[in-house]
Amino acid sequence: MNLLHRFFIALVWLILPLYALAQDRQAWQPARLLGAEERLLHSPETGRDYRIQVAKIGEPPANGYPVLYVLDGDGLFPLATLLAQGMNMRAGEHQASPMLVVGIGYDNGKLLDLAARAEDFTPASASYAHSGDRLSQRFGGAEAFSQFLTGRLRETIAAEFPINRTQQSLFGHSYGGLFTLHQLLTRPQSFRHYLISSPSIWWNQNRVLQDFPQFAERLAAAPQPLAVRISAGEYEQKLAPHLPANAEREAMMQARRMVDAAGEAAQRLERDGGQQIQVVYQTYPGQTHGTVTVHALLDGIRWLFAQCQADANCR
Repeated sequence: MNLLHRFFIALVWLILPLYALAQDRQAWQPARLLGAEERLLHSPETGRDYRIQVAKIGEPPANGYPVLYVLDGDGLFPLATLLAQGMNMRAGEHQASPMLVVGIGYDNGKLLDLAARAEDFTPASASYAHSGDRLSQRFGGAEAFSQFLTGRLRETIAAEFPINRTQQSLFGHSYGGLFTLHQLLTRPQSFRHYLISSPSIWWNQNRVLQDFPQFAERLAAAPQPLAVRISAGEYEQKLAPHLPANAEREAMMQARRMVDAAGEAAQRLERDGGQQIQVVYQTYPGQTHGTVTVHALLDGIRWLFAQCQADANCR
């Protein structure tokens, strides 16, 4: 074997490991959520493009999928989907039933679009001078967003998936909870189930409470009884013990009364709704505004499963 031949053999042995290493160093790709799909949907009412994510949980029942619409879908749709998928994998253990999860988010790559949700999820008011929100400038778009949600979005979902139109649910947290409560009070017939997590009732000097006086009359016109689940976290009205003292923040939390206000709203809904509404309220010990969402979604989906088990039309 001549010297040149030996050189080429040595070169091959040197290059092969480097080539294999290069093959292993593939570019990282964005992760995908198994079982989910998405598309953009434009709303003429709000002028926005919405990122709509959908996950089919189980096989469609004879009457079609019950539908759970999740606000702030960019951040909460993956959580809701994984919880529903996980429980459905052991359906007998969790009394789980099939479901279509629909997340409603925004086309900008953010987990939470503070400006867009502040406008979409807040009801119209005569003035926003005392909104209590120092981060956003535009409010009062709930009417337009509601038209999109119950109009074009719902019809798009119904046209493309086998759904049960009588089993539609809405979940919202924080401003999303405020919108969900506003939707319940002003258009109770829009959904069968309302899951209201830590609603920002404090917004604009408790503006949403102005929707209560006509609620009983509106509810009486609903085609079927409704079910409502409201929840809040213990440390949404006072500082958690692991946080440093902050007198200004504690005063703000006490003024907003998120726990008390949520409980009072539940009591008023039950009182005004009578036999037409079933209301459940829960305070989660040890939970903050950021951590309580997981518990509200987990128990909310369990609650929906139980509601479905008790309703022959859900299967």
